[in-house]
Amino acid sequence: MKNTGLILMLLLLVLSAGCGENKNQQMKKVQGYMPGNAVIAHRGTVYWAPELTESAFRWARNTGADYVELDVQRSKDGVLIIMHDRTFKRTTNVAQVFPGREGHPVDSFTIAEIMKLDNGSAFNVKRPEQARSSFAGQEVLVFEDVFRICEGRRIKRNPDGTRSFTIDQSGKYIFEYEDDPADKGHRPGVYIELKSPEYYPGIEQEVYDELAAIGWNPLEGAIPAEKTPFYMDGKVNTGKTRGKILVQSFSLDCMKNLKMIFREEVPASYLISSNSETDLSKAEVMDEVINLATGAGVQFIGTNLGDANDGLIPQFAEKIHSAGLMTNVYSFNTVEQMKKYLPLVDGMITNRSDLTIDFYYENGARGNKTTQAPGEILNELGYNL
Repeated sequence: MKNTGLILMLLLLVLSAGCGENKNQQMKKVQGYMPGNAVIAHRGTVYWAPELTESAFRWARNTGADYVELDVQRSKDGVLIIMHDRTFKRTTNVAQVFPGREGHPVDSFTIAEIMKLDNGSAFNVKRPEQARSSFAGQEVLVFEDVFRICEGRRIKRNPDGTRSFTIDQSGKYIFEYEDDPADKGHRPGVYIELKSPEYYPGIEQEVYDELAAIGWNPLEGAIPAEKTPFYMDGKVNTGKTRGKILVQSFSLDCMKNLKMIFREEVPASYLISSNSETDLSKAEVMDEVINLATGAGVQFIGTNLGDANDGLIPQFAEKIHSAGLMTNVYSFNTVEQMKKYLPLVDGMITNRSDLTIDFYYENGARGNKTTQAPGEILNELGYNL
């Protein structure tokens, strides 16, 4: 009997070790779906154009970012829209269009109401040095818009500049697109953040289904080959690879839901932030974050570069990598920040894709650089001063 118990114990240890090894191999495989030293365009850009708008995403695409990053929420009538904040107050003219509702949450507005908002003029007021008259009147985007832009298209418009769409018999909006004459051939992937998912039950499955419907779900339909190159003929090709999307959230429950829905077969990142309540310089806090991340089935941890409270000190980066995880840090604005974090990060979520691409190139971490000044790119895209 003693020998039998010993044999069973040894067998369990062998099986456990095998499961751990398989999990590590799967993690490494999925991490390999993303290019090294990835340049991730934070909200398209918050510096050169109004964040999360058509201009921001077209600019990021033509600049040569590997990914564009977006925040997805849901309208009152169930349409996935692109908005960072819980309200429209900061980036739109909601106070003028819907007086008294400026503090109301995103999901209290229908898509018809949301389409009435100006999502560009506030940028011109806040950033006069980057202002362009053509930014005024840009719309709040729907989820599909960003993917079509990454395919080299743009929103199709009526003669008066409003976007073209139809509404089918079920009440669903069918938005229209056209080839972008200013497209440079870059095909970035899309870095999807589920924003405030606790307010949107079921949004994880809805994102999965919408990705399948628009041809961007790497687990459905024509699945890209695992060895599809990230760059072709000097152009970004991430959007055509197995790593065409990454999903992320600050919500641990959301990450667990995404783990089940995407079956740990797409890149996923658990977002955290260093603040007064989460001191990431403490070893016990670092260990807890890593344990939560691995339990949620992610391959990446996303943390902030921080000021007073640094989100990725060398000790934390070492712990992350020792656990087999990788890290993408948000959000870079200066070359000085990039120099500080280059030895620690696996990818940079940046407001200045132009600077980050060239920084990686100059440090031998990337094979291509930008070919035009940021303002020239906006000019070519038709955004007049």
